[in-house]
Amino acid sequence: MNKTDKLLTAAAHARQQAYAPYSDFSVGAAVLGNNGKIYAGANVENISYPCGTCAEQSAIAAMIADGCREISEILIIAETKDPITPCGACLQRIKEFSGSQTIVHLANLTGIVKSLNFNEFLPLTFNNMEVKK
Repeated sequence: MNKTDKLLTAAAHARQQAYAPYSDFSVGAAVLGNNGKIYAGANVENISYPCGTCAEQSAIAAMIADGCREISEILIIAETKDPITPCGACLQRIKEFSGSQTIVHLANLTGIVKSLNFNEFLPLTFNNMEVKK
């Protein structure tokens, strides 16, 4: 099984574990860190709806907790006709930990629908040089 298939399997499994009683919309994500490890996450909703956690956020947090700081690839999956894309907040989270070669895979339950370099996906994002401290 290649690394992309492993990402798809991990994200699909995480999606099945999602806690989405309010939207009934389960999302899974899997991150391949530049250390070669895969970290999976699922969306976790809360009755205070905006306080939930996105699948991407969950997977990235697991990567950070393990000491890895760079995403090589990320895969997002949901039960949709078209591929699921990250929300704006998660796009910025992905950017925070992406290198110039980070690949984003967008998938539905039939498999990966589209794969592209993060900079092609979202060329204009905040970066560390633009933030004044």
